[in-house]
Amino acid sequence: MTPRTKLRRLAASTLGTALTATLTVGLLATPGAGASALSSVSMGTEPWIGYAPWYIAQQEGYFTKYGLKVNIVNFEEDADRNAALVAGKTDVSNIDTGRTIQFANQGDPAVPLMLEDDSNGADAIMSVKSISTAAELKGQTVAYEYGTTSDLLLHFYLLEHHMPFDSVKSVNVPAADAGTLLIAGKNKVVVTYQPYISEATSSPAATDVHVFFSSAQAPGLISDFLVANKGWLAGHATQARELVEAWNDAITYFGTHRTQAVAIMAKGIGATPASLASTLSGVILYSVANNESLVSSGKLASEYLAIGKTLQAMGQVKHPVILSSVADFNFLK
Repeated sequence: MTPRTKLRRLAASTLGTALTATLTVGLLATPGAGASALSSVSMGTEPWIGYAPWYIAQQEGYFTKYGLKVNIVNFEEDADRNAALVAGKTDVSNIDTGRTIQFANQGDPAVPLMLEDDSNGADAIMSVKSISTAAELKGQTVAYEYGTTSDLLLHFYLLEHHMPFDSVKSVNVPAADAGTLLIAGKNKVVVTYQPYISEATSSPAATDVHVFFSSAQAPGLISDFLVANKGWLAGHATQARELVEAWNDAITYFGTHRTQAVAIMAKGIGATPASLASTLSGVILYSVANNESLVSSGKLASEYLAIGKTLQAMGQVKHPVILSSVADFNFLK
């Protein structure tokens, strides 16, 4: 997997150079259905493993099954992907949870429809083995990419251990470089995500490297939603429901045809099946039934509020957000 496999960034910017690749999916209609009968939907995404089930929906014909012609627009930068949704350049998009909270604070027209995935170890603080406690972290220089989920994970850890952020020093480096700096001994502590975690820990030179703290120890902190532009959603409720159903079919396929599913997903995000199979262990993918359970139990709302409080402590948002005030889960039913 290459540095293209970026995780979700929390920072927003102007639209900039937006579209890096456009894939028209669902070109093969179901028997008896002409292409003109399909409803067109533009979807923003990035080469993140949590979004990869959409490529199953593409290849296995689930979009056309539900009467959709989905144009997947692949972005290199989160900021461009986010701006495209807000501007209505894309109808729906795959957005990290923290960003949806920022959208709400800014009054942006973005409506979460469905939880897609949860990082369950795919994000991590890594260090030399001599650092294994919060006390030993104090005073260290931590290298990570500012404004990303690495930022969120580090802040969360410090908050959980009642440590002010200035108890550590920080340096801004690309996520792809963080593990290399750790292995080279240039930084004793870094924060990054997959595939860079695996690359660092599997290196022959990584004898003194370990995972200090990961997202597996912070369930629900780093996750993603399918999000719709509010204006588009107002006139396309049927298409929104069909997208949710296509995702659910893709998750079912993932569960019943794992080898084939991994191959499809790997091709879609530019990875090898072997590398994707390894990194998938750090991600939880959610079905519609999973969503219904998380919503009805109140667990998803609780996690959403907790993420908002962490972002508030970081100075990223003015206030946490009540999930029910921004999301529309009617399309799960």
